[in-house]
Formats: sequence, C-alpha cells, structure tokens
Amino acid sequence: MTVLATQQPHRPAPAEGRGAGRRRAQRAGLGKYANNRSLADVDARRERRDEAWVLRRRLWELSTLPRVRACGRVAHEGAGPTLRVSGEGADRRAGFAGLVSCGSVWACSTCARKIGARRAEEIRSVVEAAVAQGGGGGLISLTLRHNRGHRLADSWDALRYAWSRVVSGKAYQRERERFGIEGWCCAVEVTRSQLHGWHPHAHVLVITDIPLSAEMLAELGGRWFARWERALARRGYTALEHSGGLDARVISIGSGDALAGYLTKVSLEAAGQVNKDGRRGSRSPFQILRDGLATGLADDLEAWFEYEQASQGRKQLTWSRGLRARYRLAPEQSDEAIAAEDMGGDDLLALPAETWRAVRDRAEVLLGLAEQAGLLGVMAWLAYRGLAWHAVEGPPGRAPTIPAD
Repeated sequence: MTVLATQQPHRPAPAEGRGAGRRRAQRAGLGKYANNRSLADVDARRERRDEAWVLRRRLWELSTLPRVRACGRVAHEGAGPTLRVSGEGADRRAGFAGLVSCGSVWACSTCARKIGARRAEEIRSVVEAAVAQGGGGGLISLTLRHNRGHRLADSWDALRYAWSRVVSGKAYQRERERFGIEGWCCAVEVTRSQLHGWHPHAHVLVITDIPLSAEMLAELGGRWFARWERALARRGYTALEHSGGLDARVISIGSGDALAGYLTKVSLEAAGQVNKDGRRGSRSPFQILRDGLATGLADDLEAWFEYEQASQGRKQLTWSRGLRARYRLAPEQSDEAIAAEDMGGDDLLALPAETWRAVRDRAEVLLGLAEQAGLLGVMAWLAYRGLAWHAVEGPPGRAPTIPAD
C-alpha cells in the first residue's frame, strides 16, 4: 500500500520541520551546527534547493523539452534512485544518485544550480591564479538594442556573431599585445521586459598578464564596443551602451566579498536566475516561469516556451582557447557531464521504483530529513507511509525498529 505524504496520519508522524530535524540529529550524535550564521546559511541553501526542485517538478508536465521532462524524475534503467549523504553537521548534504539529468543550464532549475556552481569554482581558480602571478582582470558588459518585435533566437544569434567578430582579426591580435590579454571567458545572460522584449547580453571577464587601470580597461572596452557595434549592424541590430557609458569594471583579488560577488555573477548568470528577480522592470526567465505558474497568464508561459526553444543547445559560458590550460585548469567538461555527476558520499538507502514514484513529488523532504535526522529519520518517514526501501549493503526492509525518543 502506498500512502501519500499529504494524507493525514492517524498518529504523529516523524517531524519534518527544520527545528525538529535538527534536534533529532543532535540527539543522535550526528553533529551540531556551529553558530546562528551558519545555520541561517544552511537554511537558505535548503530553501533555494527546495525551490529548484519545485520548479523542475512543474516542468515535468509543462516543458517543451523531453530531456527536461525526464530530469530528476526518471531513474536509469527503470530502477529507483539511491539516497546519498556526505559531510557532517551543518556541512551535511544529501542527494539522489541514479536519476536522469537533462544538463540544461538554461531551462532546468536544478541542473543550472549544479553547473553554475562548478563554473564559479573554475572562474575563481583562474582569477586567483592570474593575480597570484602578477596579472589582473576586468569585467566588460556588451548589450544590444532590442524591442518586442525581435525574436529571442534571432537576437541571440546576432549576439553570438558580434562577439565572434570582437575577438577575431588583426585588431584583436594587436590588443592582446598592447593590453597583455591572456584570454577571456564570456557568459551570456537573458532577461525580458514587458516594454522592450527579450534582452540577451554578454558579460566578459578578460584576464591580463598585468593589472589594468580603469582607464586602460575603458580603452579596451571602447575598442571592443566599436567592433561589437559594427558587427551588430550587419545583422540589423544596434549596440546599446549603459547609462553613463560603457560598463567596464576592474576586478582585483583584494576586493574581497565584492570579487566573490562579481565572479558569481559572471559564472552563475543562468543559475542565479533561478532565485533572483530582474532589475528595472526586467525579469529573468525563471521569474517569468514563476509568475506564469502563479497567475496562469498565457503571455508568461508562452515567453517561457520561446526561451526554452531558443536556448536549447547553446553554451552559457565560453572560454578563449588556451586560457584554462594556461592556469592549469582541467579540460572543460560539458554541461551535461557536470549535471550527470553523482555527488560523493555514502549510499544510505535504495528506493525501489514504486517507492520513488510515490515520493518524488516530495523529494526535497527526504533530502532535508537525511541532512537533519540522518538515516533513522528517513527510514521512519518511509516506514510510517508503508513504503519499501533497502539499505545499500543490507537486506530489504520496510518497517525498521525506530528507537523511542
């Protein structure tokens, strides 16, 4: 018999709240949280993860992309997933192994977070290595003028073409010598406003062999903008400068939290949009999705479907040739490969296919219990609902003996 988690039990079920789970974990000797700040960080991380799971679950039914509809829903070879846990105390993290992943950094709320986190680590590593060797870097943003009559796919193609013209040819080769350019990575962000339509734009992190002054970076940005503008014109678009001029900002390793924020922005534009709103009347694609799901407005849902189709197969982050190797970064993995990686840690419980079908609509509850209450908490949750499970290195089970509180 399968008992859904939303049904009312005839006796008190194991607590699912964060506070109750934390007390259970501490009684079981599973580690204590260091302080209130770390506890707040853990709660915030779990809330972001839970929201990503909820959004992806809605996309199982709504998405126009078959891979997204299967992501996190279907297990490999028809079996159920296994629950894994790594770390201790506030650092404990839980996840499922054996589930299909779509690898979309654009249209999947959970894959975007995982891929974005890896890209952020890579960019931080390159910037820190460059500065340690006496180099520097800057962030240059390049945009194009847009209106509601422009299709997103067409604007995106124009952006990609314009950027290819900026970093090719003799002019760019001369700039490499003049400014000491070691390479760059280019991240694409997409937003949309009700008034002006889709707005794809590029954030480019340029790495140099010596620190650049603000004046030198502005000169480089101006040269790039001129080629950017000419290339867009060939595709029927015009360039758009930010208010007050070109957006070009020097990045220094000494900027502390500001540096971390910049690097996160560059590498997590897509993933960050899962949880952030747009600015100045614009909305991120995931904000459009959330609004469409909340209100049922056809305009929002149609915009999301256009975005899904236009983003399919496109790269969110592009590295210049040789930059990763220059700073001893491993060969680049595809988004799909990163999303498909199983988290480390111990396999705790294997869930049969029928159990997974019963609990996948509340999967984040199991993850939270595993992080807060450990194996016993998850076993109690499943046993109370009459759901089968078995330990990875043990016999099948259904109703374990749960120690009394």
